[in-house]
Amino acid sequence: MSVDKKVLVVDTASGALSFVMEELTELGFGVIWVPTLGAALEFMEAKPSLSLIIASSAATKVGGLDFLGRVRDLAPDTRIIWGATSDTPSGPVSGPHGPGPDSLIPEPFRTNELRAAISDLLAAHFYPKPIQEAVKRAALEVLGTMPGFEVEGGAFLVGNQTALSDLSAVIPFSGGVSGHLMVGITSESARKIYESLLPGVRPLRVDRMEDLVGELCNQILGRINVFFTERSVSIQHGTPIFIRAAGSTLRYPGRQPSFAVTLARGETRLSLEYYLSHFDREKLEAPVNTRVLRLGEIRYL
Repeated sequence: MSVDKKVLVVDTASGALSFVMEELTELGFGVIWVPTLGAALEFMEAKPSLSLIIASSAATKVGGLDFLGRVRDLAPDTRIIWGATSDTPSGPVSGPHGPGPDSLIPEPFRTNELRAAISDLLAAHFYPKPIQEAVKRAALEVLGTMPGFEVEGGAFLVGNQTALSDLSAVIPFSGGVSGHLMVGITSESARKIYESLLPGVRPLRVDRMEDLVGELCNQILGRINVFFTERSVSIQHGTPIFIRAAGSTLRYPGRQPSFAVTLARGETRLSLEYYLSHFDREKLEAPVNTRVLRLGEIRYL
């Protein structure tokens, strides 16, 4: 199943949602704008593949409940954010199969609040919880040889967080799922990690730190891929592409809605951006049952 990247925005000419439309466009989403619920419903009747509907209160004063009910019939998995004013009925906020919107956001919209609501609703759509946990677990396992690292947070709708890093490595992968993993780090954090792993090695050149970042990226991606391998999904990943100097990640087509994680130990930081372009949700069920042979059971022909 392809992960859809279309968002329907229902907003009057007042432009209350123009800022979020620009942000979504920058992150590679196809944004469709209509001024009324009638136009939105006409668009929905064609059964387009949408991941999200965002509607301002000005556009939903008349016919809002009827529109919600029709959308739930046409596209039950599409998430809905509804703008609310002081006189908006305080109806229930429900899941994708319930009668109400998934999120009610007070207007005038606060940029951070709306961005957080979009992130929360779409993160599970693009990166279901098992994938999010697999990314975090893989990073902690790789950095586990240096006690003290913790996941500082996971975020969605983050593009090129690693653009602020001095050293970055990106590895594309393809097969049953495709995308890329990007790891970014400052020179100072790379030096601290390198000295923790290989104390006393001198001189510490930039190419050695670059190799370290590439190996961390390779090791983390390999562990993430185990998650899919256990579900009979075959993946092939390439070798690291190195990006040196802050801001240079913009040369790589990484401006995508990634699942981003920061790992920290004191002042040492490491940023990951995991991007999936497509995956099969049915493969995210429990791992395939396999039995590992004990040493005494192995027979050589």
